[in-house]
Amino acid sequence: MQGNLLRCLKPMSLSSLLPQTLFSSVQMPVDAIPRRKTAPEPRSIPLCPPMRLTERDRRILEAIHAYDGMLSAGQIKRLFFTGDSQMQLRLRLLYRHGYLARPDRRQRASLDEPVFWLAPKGAEFVAGLSGTPAADFTFRREPRWMQVAHDVAVNEVRITLSEACKREPGFELEAWIPQSEFWAHPDRVDYTLPNGTQARRFIRPDGYAIVRKGAYVCRLLLELDRATEHNPRFAAEKILPGIAYVRSEIYKRRFGYNSGKWLIVTTGERRLQNMKRSAELVAEANARLFYFTTLDRVTPGSLLTQPVWQRGGADVPVALF
Repeated sequence: MQGNLLRCLKPMSLSSLLPQTLFSSVQMPVDAIPRRKTAPEPRSIPLCPPMRLTERDRRILEAIHAYDGMLSAGQIKRLFFTGDSQMQLRLRLLYRHGYLARPDRRQRASLDEPVFWLAPKGAEFVAGLSGTPAADFTFRREPRWMQVAHDVAVNEVRITLSEACKREPGFELEAWIPQSEFWAHPDRVDYTLPNGTQARRFIRPDGYAIVRKGAYVCRLLLELDRATEHNPRFAAEKILPGIAYVRSEIYKRRFGYNSGKWLIVTTGERRLQNMKRSAELVAEANARLFYFTTLDRVTPGSLLTQPVWQRGGADVPVALF
């Protein structure tokens, strides 16, 4: 009997239990159908504000290339600005528009101050100023990270020399050959060590300047020393090959004369005296080719005409001119 009862029951749908009108098709006006709200299309926001290259921007790009491909923020300010805000604005725009490159956060952590160098777009712009095809234009694509502090200090001396020549009547900085030129095209000299052994060394000064005062022309070879401890090989690596270079035929072919003064700029007085003593011991009379001073004494008002230099073989400070 239970089986007959189950056979009599029919499956029932939900629609059969509810009023039929709930499931009847209803014609609704199109305007009455609610529409899903969509977010408005985002407006394109520029990554950086527009800019127009100014004459000063052009000179900044040229200067960075001329100063061996890199300048610190402080040096850019020293050359082109009187305040920080305008300098920061222009450097930020030049960076965001692809003309300049700067260190990332990790690289910046090891530096005393920000540095800038040419990005490819900036290099292309500088190349175009001289009509050089971009493919043939050579520029520093990245700083030498292990030597950033050294290279910044070399530029500091160069800027100071330029300012000194403008400050002192009658002086003119005729030329500056950067260290990159000597790394690309080094000269090699042979010389004799104190024990009689023959040695050979490439000469790569940190810079070479030609300064004129009237009819007198002075040729200066810069060696910037940032070490704090005495280097017992200083005489063998710098003094003896430096003398041989100035006296050599290859130097005369390159610069036209066998005259020059080596400027050794170092970190402190104790280091200076050790270097001067080493030069005098091995070079004797030729030690007079070397002039020693410290970084803190190199100023536009003192570099050329004040007795801030210790000359090899001399007991009292002297001036370069």
